[in-house]
Amino acid sequence: MSILENEDRERIRDANPIEQVVGKYVDLVQKGRVFKGLCPFHDDSNPSMDVDPDRGTFKCWACNEGGDVFAFIQKRYNLDFLEAMEHLAQEAGIEFRRRPVDPEVTAQRDKDLEMLEWVTEWFIRQLESRSGKAARENLKKRGFRPDMIRKFRIGFAPPGFDSLTNTLKKAGDPEAAMKRACELGLLKAGREGTYYDAFRDRIIFPIIRPAKGQARETGEVIAFGGRHLGSGVEKPGLTPAKYINSPETRVYSKGKVLYGYHQGLDQIRRGRSLVLSEGYTDVIMAHQYGFGNTVAVLGTALTEEGVQLISRKVDRVDLLFDGDAAGKKAASKCCELFLGTEVEVRVVILESGVDPCDLLSSEGGKEAYESFLAAGISSLEFLIRDILEQHEFEPGVSSMRTVSRVRKELSRRVLEPLSDMGQIPLEEAVRRISVETRWSEASIHQDFLADRDQRTARRRPEGRGSAGRVGPGNFDRGPVPIVEDETEVILGDYGPGSPHVVEPGVEKPADASPGSPEAAHVPEDEHIMIKMVLRDESYYRPLFRIHPPERWRAPLHRELALLVLSERGVPDPEEVSSSGLKSLILDILSFISVEDEMIPDPDERNLLVPQYMAEILVSELERKRHQLVRKKEAREQIQSINDQIQTLTSSKFLFDNPSQVDEIINRFELESLGSTSTQKSEEQESTFHE
Repeated sequence: MSILENEDRERIRDANPIEQVVGKYVDLVQKGRVFKGLCPFHDDSNPSMDVDPDRGTFKCWACNEGGDVFAFIQKRYNLDFLEAMEHLAQEAGIEFRRRPVDPEVTAQRDKDLEMLEWVTEWFIRQLESRSGKAARENLKKRGFRPDMIRKFRIGFAPPGFDSLTNTLKKAGDPEAAMKRACELGLLKAGREGTYYDAFRDRIIFPIIRPAKGQARETGEVIAFGGRHLGSGVEKPGLTPAKYINSPETRVYSKGKVLYGYHQGLDQIRRGRSLVLSEGYTDVIMAHQYGFGNTVAVLGTALTEEGVQLISRKVDRVDLLFDGDAAGKKAASKCCELFLGTEVEVRVVILESGVDPCDLLSSEGGKEAYESFLAAGISSLEFLIRDILEQHEFEPGVSSMRTVSRVRKELSRRVLEPLSDMGQIPLEEAVRRISVETRWSEASIHQDFLADRDQRTARRRPEGRGSAGRVGPGNFDRGPVPIVEDETEVILGDYGPGSPHVVEPGVEKPADASPGSPEAAHVPEDEHIMIKMVLRDESYYRPLFRIHPPERWRAPLHRELALLVLSERGVPDPEEVSSSGLKSLILDILSFISVEDEMIPDPDERNLLVPQYMAEILVSELERKRHQLVRKKEAREQIQSINDQIQTLTSSKFLFDNPSQVDEIINRFELESLGSTSTQKSEEQESTFHE
């Protein structure tokens, strides 16, 4: 199902005031403009949850749960977004519309899940049978308790090529059953229309994702992994792979699920953290010893898509890898992928040859495991050291050629991703590199800026300079494209941030026609600018002087920016007549509330807009300088620009008020520069489409 249109969603939201909805489950007491009560999502003895009727949000200051009225119902009943919408619509007596998906596609997926569940039970029965004795002894020898075997639904595939095949031949429609099993990777096609078992003589680890409805407790089995047992010989001289896994299917995409996430969902949600390990048995043993937030990547390595999914669910990740070369390489790649996200990442490299599963099951293993986790180092520190080790860098000894390579790699792999996070993370990285290399911080920063400008010049058309960096600021990675595909599951979870929930700012504008560019995409810079204006409306005038709303490309965002200009400030959502504008304002305010939860320091939150404004000015000044250099104009002007950029990028710099921004715009004539650039960009885009 696709999400509802804005108008329907707002009708449901308006009909369900958050204080009334939460008040059905929690005794609320009004304290000023907010209500306070015991949080229902953890064992709360002192009222730690605030409900804000004005913003339509709730927030627990103890367990960090929060969101709008839909998020509360999702968390309360473990529903997906559409189910929460339906629940609230029914409560308010509102009839709401869903756009149906292809019923044939839904039917096929349901049949796939039905077969996977049936085969899971069949594998479990084989483990419990006489033929599963060797597998049971193997699991017992490795220290797995019976309750863990049941929790993870471990099974066994007997030796031979026809155990499952012969069972499926007894189905009501054997040919259809075997064909479906082949599509799911359970069987393989042989000669002349025959089939044979894909999993043979293997301990079976079902891959389970959180589910809805009756399957909420057990989850849904969507694939399998199999570890070869070696109890039988298929062919002389043949050495089967140690592990084999299901292929991707209609219901399984390995980049969108983590092994053990369903089983550890409660602990992961409570702590908003997880331990990323490498294998099935490592995860199961970690859960057995109380580390229920341990999960494993499915596939050869963590992907950028996987990092995006993890980043939406947790605040901290501990990477647990082997100490061999492959383990260090994998850890380095993971660190690089997480740079630029808000997730705190720690790296734990085990001693070479140490297996987490065997370590935990040994005497004193739990304490040793905890010691390893406590000794983890930051991803930044690990990545810098790894790059230096790869190039065999030694301070004061390495050749200039090695130094040059190391500098460029550190700029590209470390500093550039962090530069999107703001000045503080960038300065911390520069400081850490300085400690490890003994280079001065000033030289490291200058080299990074030079490398970045070179890469930017290669990527962007001449004349645009670094303007492309203005939009994101350093506070938001921007909207992530969302594919409305029913098979997509964020870490197998159904909740806020699921593919059914469009992030504020990237949803289809109410007045955009289907298929139009405006309906498909909101420019990132326009989304961020509106969000910053809603954060601090006092900066709207200088911001819009540089980026006039009349030239914005997203109709709904343009309309809101023009309304801010005409009203000389952000209007009250309740007084906005357009349902689309009202929805956009409320969504962005809700998103800002979620962002604020991640930044508990109010002083840090107050700096977001001034710092963003400073970055826009720096970008425009760099563009101005580029034009002056090309025209070979006065050195004094260029030096003045350099001095202003240095001031704006100084860690000690702060705006006292927006008038200072106006002074800089006037002094360097940035207003006309921004307008001309925007116009030129639009003309180029128009020519391209023609």
